[in-house]
Amino acid sequence: MTLAVIDGAEPISLDWDVTATGTDASLRGLSAVDDRVVWASGSNATVIRTDDGGKTWRSCGPKGFGDLEFRCVHAFDADVACIASAGSPAVLLRTEDGGASWRESYRASSSAAFFDVMRFWDERHGIAISDPVDGRLLVVETGDGGRTWKRLTKGLPLSRKGEAAFAASNSSLLVGEQGQLWFGTGGCESETSRLYHRSGWNADWTTVSVPIPSSQASGIFSVCVVLSSVAGEESNTLVLVGGDYRASETSEVTACISRDRGVTWRTVKMQPVAFRSAVAATPRGGAFPLGLITVGPFGSDFSRDGEEWDLMSQTGFHALAVGQTQVFASGSDGRFGRLIVVGD
Repeated sequence: MTLAVIDGAEPISLDWDVTATGTDASLRGLSAVDDRVVWASGSNATVIRTDDGGKTWRSCGPKGFGDLEFRCVHAFDADVACIASAGSPAVLLRTEDGGASWRESYRASSSAAFFDVMRFWDERHGIAISDPVDGRLLVVETGDGGRTWKRLTKGLPLSRKGEAAFAASNSSLLVGEQGQLWFGTGGCESETSRLYHRSGWNADWTTVSVPIPSSQASGIFSVCVVLSSVAGEESNTLVLVGGDYRASETSEVTACISRDRGVTWRTVKMQPVAFRSAVAATPRGGAFPLGLITVGPFGSDFSRDGEEWDLMSQTGFHALAVGQTQVFASGSDGRFGRLIVVGD
Protein backbone atom coordinates (compact mmCIF):
# COMPACT_ATOMS: atom_id res chain seq x y z
CA MET A 1 0.00 0.00 0.00
CA THR A 2 1.07 3.63 -0.44
CA LEU A 3 0.05 6.83 1.30
CA ALA A 4 -1.27 9.76 -0.71
CA VAL A 5 -0.10 13.05 0.85
CA ILE A 6 -1.60 16.34 -0.29
CA ASP A 7 1.29 18.64 -1.18
CA GLY A 8 0.08 21.83 -2.82
CA ALA A 9 -2.62 21.08 -5.39
CA GLU A 10 -1.58 17.51 -6.20
CA PRO A 11 -1.52 14.38 -4.01
CA ILE A 12 1.86 12.68 -3.64
CA SER A 13 2.09 8.94 -2.96
CA LEU A 14 4.95 7.74 -0.75
CA ASP A 15 6.34 4.21 -0.45
CA TRP A 16 9.59 2.30 0.02
CA ASP A 17 11.88 1.06 -2.73
CA VAL A 18 13.33 -2.08 -1.10
CA THR A 19 16.65 -3.43 -2.38
CA ALA A 20 18.96 -6.30 -1.44
CA THR A 21 22.09 -5.77 0.65
CA GLY A 22 23.74 -9.17 0.32
CA THR A 23 23.17 -10.07 3.97
CA ASP A 24 20.34 -11.56 6.00
CA ALA A 25 21.44 -9.84 9.21
CA SER A 26 19.04 -7.75 11.27
CA LEU A 27 20.18 -4.19 10.52
CA ARG A 28 19.41 -1.88 13.47
CA GLY A 29 22.22 0.62 12.97
CA LEU A 30 21.97 3.01 10.01
CA SER A 31 23.97 6.17 9.24
CA ALA A 32 23.81 8.31 6.09
CA VAL A 33 26.73 10.60 5.30
CA ASP A 34 24.87 11.99 2.29
CA ASP A 35 22.56 10.62 -0.42
CA ARG A 36 25.16 8.10 -1.63
CA VAL A 37 27.33 7.00 1.31
CA VAL A 38 25.37 4.95 3.85
CA TRP A 39 26.60 2.51 6.52
CA ALA A 40 24.47 -0.15 8.24
CA SER A 41 25.23 -2.53 11.11
CA GLY A 42 23.57 -5.26 13.11
CA SER A 43 23.60 -8.90 14.12
CA ASN A 44 26.51 -11.33 13.72
CA ALA A 45 29.08 -8.50 13.82
CA THR A 46 27.71 -7.27 10.50
CA VAL A 47 28.74 -3.91 9.06
CA ILE A 48 28.02 -3.00 5.43
CA ARG A 49 28.41 0.19 3.44
CA THR A 50 27.34 1.62 0.09
CA ASP A 51 28.64 4.55 -1.95
CA ASP A 52 25.85 4.57 -4.53
CA GLY A 53 22.77 5.08 -2.38
CA GLY A 54 22.10 1.41 -1.74
CA LYS A 55 22.43 -0.09 -5.22
CA THR A 56 25.50 -2.09 -4.21
CA TRP A 57 26.93 -2.95 -0.81
CA ARG A 58 30.29 -4.03 0.60
CA SER A 59 30.70 -6.12 3.75
CA CYS A 60 33.18 -4.48 6.13
CA GLY A 61 32.51 -5.81 9.63
CA PRO A 62 35.23 -6.29 12.28
CA LYS A 63 36.95 -9.65 12.63
CA GLY A 64 37.20 -11.51 15.91
CA PHE A 65 33.90 -10.44 17.46
CA GLY A 66 31.89 -13.59 16.74
CA ASP A 67 28.14 -13.03 16.70
CA LEU A 68 28.22 -9.76 18.68
CA GLU A 69 25.50 -7.31 17.65
CA PHE A 70 26.68 -3.89 16.54
CA ARG A 71 23.37 -2.03 16.70
CA CYS A 72 24.92 1.46 16.62
CA VAL A 73 26.89 3.00 13.77
CA HIS A 74 27.94 6.57 13.04
CA ALA A 75 29.69 7.33 9.75
CA PHE A 76 31.79 10.45 9.19
CA ASP A 77 32.52 9.68 5.53
CA ALA A 78 33.11 6.72 3.19
CA ASP A 79 36.17 5.61 5.18
CA VAL A 80 35.70 6.67 8.80
CA ALA A 81 33.01 5.28 11.12
CA CYS A 82 32.40 4.19 14.72
CA ILE A 83 30.29 1.25 15.93
CA ALA A 84 29.00 0.18 19.35
CA SER A 85 27.89 -3.25 20.52
CA ALA A 86 24.65 -4.24 22.22
CA GLY A 87 25.57 -7.07 24.53
CA SER A 88 28.67 -8.38 26.25
CA PRO A 89 31.39 -7.38 25.80
CA ALA A 90 30.18 -3.79 25.44
CA VAL A 91 32.75 -2.30 23.07
CA LEU A 92 33.26 0.72 20.82
CA LEU A 93 35.31 0.45 17.63
CA ARG A 94 36.56 2.88 14.97
CA THR A 95 37.72 2.39 11.39
CA GLU A 96 39.60 4.82 9.17
CA ASP A 97 39.90 2.65 6.06
CA GLY A 98 36.33 1.81 5.13
CA GLY A 99 36.13 -1.16 7.49
CA ALA A 100 39.21 -3.00 6.21
CA SER A 101 40.48 -2.78 9.79
CA TRP A 102 38.95 -1.76 13.10
CA ARG A 103 40.50 -0.57 16.35
CA GLU A 104 38.82 -1.13 19.71
CA SER A 105 38.63 2.23 21.45
CA TYR A 106 36.60 1.36 24.56
CA ARG A 107 35.57 -1.77 26.46
CA ALA A 108 33.26 -1.67 29.48
CA SER A 109 34.52 -3.61 32.49
CA SER A 110 31.04 -4.58 33.72
CA SER A 111 29.09 -7.49 32.22
CA ALA A 112 25.93 -5.42 32.84
CA ALA A 113 27.00 -2.88 30.21
CA PHE A 114 24.93 -2.89 27.01
CA PHE A 115 25.26 0.01 24.59
CA ASP A 116 21.87 1.21 23.40
CA VAL A 117 22.80 4.27 21.38
CA MET A 118 25.73 6.30 20.06
CA ARG A 119 25.45 9.80 18.59
CA PHE A 120 27.80 12.63 17.59
CA TRP A 121 27.35 16.40 17.74
CA ASP A 122 30.13 16.97 15.19
CA GLU A 123 33.28 15.26 13.91
CA ARG A 124 34.89 15.35 17.35
CA HIS A 125 32.24 15.24 20.07
CA GLY A 126 30.15 12.13 20.61
CA ILE A 127 28.42 10.07 23.27
CA ALA A 128 27.43 6.44 23.84
CA ILE A 129 24.92 5.35 26.48
CA SER A 130 24.54 1.91 28.04
CA ASP A 131 21.97 0.35 30.31
CA PRO A 132 22.59 1.12 34.00
CA VAL A 133 25.69 -0.16 35.75
CA ASP A 134 25.78 0.12 39.55
CA GLY A 135 22.50 2.02 39.67
CA ARG A 136 23.13 4.66 36.99
CA LEU A 137 23.37 4.83 33.24
CA LEU A 138 26.83 4.04 31.88
CA VAL A 139 27.71 7.08 29.75
CA VAL A 140 30.95 7.58 27.82
CA GLU A 141 31.92 10.64 25.79
CA THR A 142 34.60 11.40 23.21
CA GLY A 143 36.23 14.65 22.12
CA ASP A 144 38.40 13.18 19.36
CA GLY A 145 35.95 11.50 17.01
CA GLY A 146 35.77 8.18 18.84
CA ARG A 147 39.51 7.48 19.04
CA THR A 148 39.25 7.57 22.84
CA TRP A 149 36.32 7.58 25.26
CA LYS A 150 35.95 8.73 28.86
CA ARG A 151 33.27 7.66 31.30
CA LEU A 152 30.98 10.36 32.68
CA THR A 153 30.85 9.91 36.45
CA LYS A 154 28.98 12.97 37.73
CA GLY A 155 25.55 14.49 37.28
CA LEU A 156 23.61 11.31 36.44
CA PRO A 157 20.32 10.55 38.27
CA LEU A 158 19.74 7.22 39.96
CA SER A 159 18.03 4.69 37.72
CA ARG A 160 14.63 3.27 38.53
CA LYS A 161 14.40 -0.45 39.34
CA GLY A 162 14.54 -2.35 36.08
CA GLU A 163 15.09 0.80 33.99
CA ALA A 164 16.86 0.30 30.67
CA ALA A 165 16.84 1.60 27.13
CA PHE A 166 16.27 -0.22 23.84
CA ALA A 167 18.96 -0.85 21.24
CA ALA A 168 16.37 -1.08 18.49
CA SER A 169 17.32 1.73 16.10
CA ASN A 170 20.19 3.80 17.54
CA SER A 171 17.76 6.69 17.89
CA SER A 172 16.62 6.75 21.53
CA LEU A 173 18.99 9.72 21.88
CA LEU A 174 18.58 13.16 20.31
CA VAL A 175 21.51 15.58 20.50
CA GLY A 176 21.13 19.34 20.25
CA GLU A 177 23.50 22.27 20.25
CA GLN A 178 26.33 22.77 22.80
CA GLY A 179 26.03 19.39 24.50
CA GLN A 180 22.27 19.30 24.81
CA LEU A 181 20.65 15.86 24.70
CA TRP A 182 17.38 13.98 25.25
CA PHE A 183 17.48 10.23 25.97
CA GLY A 184 14.50 7.90 26.39
CA THR A 185 14.16 4.74 28.46
CA GLY A 186 11.67 2.07 29.53
CA GLY A 187 12.29 -1.23 31.26
CA CYS A 188 10.74 -0.73 34.68
CA GLU A 189 7.07 -1.39 35.43
CA SER A 190 5.39 2.01 35.38
CA GLU A 191 2.56 3.93 33.74
CA THR A 192 5.16 6.39 32.42
CA SER A 193 8.58 6.25 30.80
CA ARG A 194 11.48 8.59 31.57
CA LEU A 195 13.23 11.03 29.29
CA TYR A 196 16.66 12.19 30.43
CA HIS A 197 17.75 15.72 29.50
CA ARG A 198 21.03 17.62 29.64
CA SER A 199 21.03 21.34 28.90
CA GLY A 200 24.75 21.69 28.09
CA TRP A 201 28.19 20.07 28.17
CA ASN A 202 28.78 20.27 31.92
CA ALA A 203 25.18 20.35 33.16
CA ASP A 204 23.65 17.70 35.40
CA TRP A 205 21.12 15.35 33.82
CA THR A 206 17.45 15.73 34.74
CA THR A 207 14.46 13.51 34.01
CA VAL A 208 10.85 14.07 32.96
CA SER A 209 7.93 11.64 32.83
CA VAL A 210 6.42 10.79 29.45
CA PRO A 211 2.91 9.25 29.16
CA ILE A 212 4.04 6.09 27.39
CA PRO A 213 3.82 2.91 29.49
CA SER A 214 7.10 1.39 30.61
CA SER A 215 7.83 -2.32 31.07
CA GLN A 216 10.54 -4.83 30.22
CA ALA A 217 9.34 -4.71 26.60
CA SER A 218 7.97 -1.17 26.31
CA GLY A 219 8.97 2.45 26.60
CA ILE A 220 10.59 5.20 24.53
CA PHE A 221 12.45 3.95 21.45
CA SER A 222 13.20 7.07 19.38
CA VAL A 223 13.26 10.87 19.72
CA CYS A 224 13.49 13.59 17.06
CA VAL A 225 12.96 17.31 16.56
CA VAL A 226 10.32 18.69 14.20
CA LEU A 227 11.66 21.24 11.73
CA SER A 228 10.02 24.65 11.81
CA SER A 229 8.68 26.36 8.72
CA VAL A 230 11.64 28.74 8.80
CA ALA A 231 14.46 27.30 6.69
CA GLY A 232 17.44 26.15 8.70
CA GLU A 233 15.91 26.65 12.13
CA GLU A 234 14.68 24.10 14.65
CA SER A 235 11.33 24.43 16.36
CA ASN A 236 10.50 23.80 19.99
CA THR A 237 8.58 20.66 19.02
CA LEU A 238 9.95 17.22 19.84
CA VAL A 239 8.32 13.90 18.99
CA LEU A 240 9.04 10.44 20.35
CA VAL A 241 7.77 6.99 19.43
CA GLY A 242 7.77 3.57 21.03
CA GLY A 243 5.34 1.16 22.63
CA ASP A 244 5.60 -2.58 23.29
CA TYR A 245 7.85 -4.32 20.77
CA ARG A 246 6.25 -7.75 21.21
CA ALA A 247 4.15 -8.78 18.22
CA SER A 248 1.68 -10.47 20.57
CA GLU A 249 0.92 -7.23 22.44
CA THR A 250 -1.07 -4.12 21.55
CA SER A 251 0.71 -0.86 22.30
CA GLU A 252 -1.48 1.50 24.29
CA VAL A 253 0.59 4.56 23.32
CA THR A 254 2.94 4.74 20.32
CA ALA A 255 3.78 8.45 20.05
CA CYS A 256 4.02 11.55 22.25
CA ILE A 257 4.73 15.20 21.51
CA SER A 258 6.29 18.16 23.34
CA ARG A 259 5.85 21.81 22.35
CA ASP A 260 8.46 23.13 24.82
CA ARG A 261 11.61 21.18 23.84
CA GLY A 262 10.90 18.25 26.09
CA VAL A 263 9.79 19.90 29.33
CA THR A 264 6.23 18.54 29.15
CA TRP A 265 4.74 15.73 27.06
CA ARG A 266 1.32 14.44 25.98
CA THR A 267 0.01 11.77 23.63
CA VAL A 268 -0.56 12.77 20.01
CA LYS A 269 -4.03 13.24 18.51
CA MET A 270 -3.83 10.29 16.10
CA GLN A 271 -1.18 7.68 16.87
CA PRO A 272 0.80 5.35 14.61
CA VAL A 273 -1.17 2.12 14.39
CA ALA A 274 1.40 -0.07 16.17
CA PHE A 275 4.75 -0.10 17.97
CA ARG A 276 7.36 2.06 16.24
CA SER A 277 11.13 1.95 16.79
CA ALA A 278 12.42 5.00 14.88
CA VAL A 279 11.23 8.46 13.87
CA ALA A 280 12.89 11.11 11.69
CA ALA A 281 12.05 14.37 9.93
CA THR A 282 12.03 14.40 6.14
CA PRO A 283 14.82 16.58 4.69
CA ARG A 284 14.44 19.96 3.08
CA GLY A 285 15.14 20.16 -0.62
CA GLY A 286 13.99 16.64 -1.44
CA ALA A 287 11.00 15.31 -3.34
CA PHE A 288 9.00 14.69 -0.16
CA PRO A 289 6.61 16.96 1.71
CA LEU A 290 8.05 18.25 4.98
CA GLY A 291 6.95 16.07 7.86
CA LEU A 292 7.97 12.99 9.80
CA ILE A 293 8.42 9.32 9.03
CA THR A 294 8.21 6.59 11.66
CA VAL A 295 8.98 2.90 11.17
CA GLY A 296 8.70 -0.34 13.07
CA PRO A 297 8.64 -4.06 12.31
CA PHE A 298 4.92 -3.83 11.49
CA GLY A 299 4.88 -0.86 9.13
CA SER A 300 5.59 2.81 8.48
CA ASP A 301 3.62 6.03 9.05
CA PHE A 302 3.80 9.65 7.88
CA SER A 303 2.79 12.83 9.69
CA ARG A 304 2.80 16.47 8.67
CA ASP A 305 3.22 17.80 12.19
CA GLY A 306 3.74 14.88 14.57
CA GLU A 307 0.15 15.11 15.82
CA GLU A 308 -1.75 13.00 13.28
CA TRP A 309 -0.19 9.89 11.76
CA ASP A 310 -1.33 7.91 8.72
CA LEU A 311 -0.21 4.41 7.79
CA MET A 312 2.11 4.72 4.80
CA SER A 313 3.33 1.15 4.23
CA GLN A 314 3.09 -2.28 5.83
CA THR A 315 6.75 -3.01 5.06
CA GLY A 316 8.64 -3.36 8.33
CA PHE A 317 11.92 -1.66 9.28
CA HIS A 318 13.89 -1.04 12.48
CA ALA A 319 15.96 2.08 11.79
CA LEU A 320 15.96 5.35 9.82
CA ALA A 321 18.67 7.64 8.46
CA VAL A 322 18.38 10.91 6.54
CA GLY A 323 20.82 12.03 3.85
CA GLN A 324 20.93 15.36 2.05
CA THR A 325 17.59 14.82 0.28
CA GLN A 326 16.89 11.10 0.83
CA VAL A 327 15.34 9.01 3.62
CA PHE A 328 16.67 5.49 4.18
CA ALA A 329 15.47 2.59 6.35
CA SER A 330 16.90 -0.77 7.41
CA GLY A 331 15.43 -3.83 9.07
CA SER A 332 15.37 -7.60 9.50
CA ASP A 333 16.73 -10.04 6.91
CA GLY A 334 19.12 -7.41 5.56
CA ARG A 335 16.22 -5.25 4.38
CA PHE A 336 17.11 -1.76 3.09
CA GLY A 337 14.66 0.80 1.78
CA ARG A 338 14.72 4.22 0.18
CA LEU A 339 11.68 6.47 0.49
CA ILE A 340 10.27 7.30 -2.92
CA VAL A 341 7.48 9.29 -4.50
CA VAL A 342 5.45 6.70 -6.39
CA GLY A 343 5.25 7.50 -10.08
CA ASP A 344 8.45 9.56 -10.26
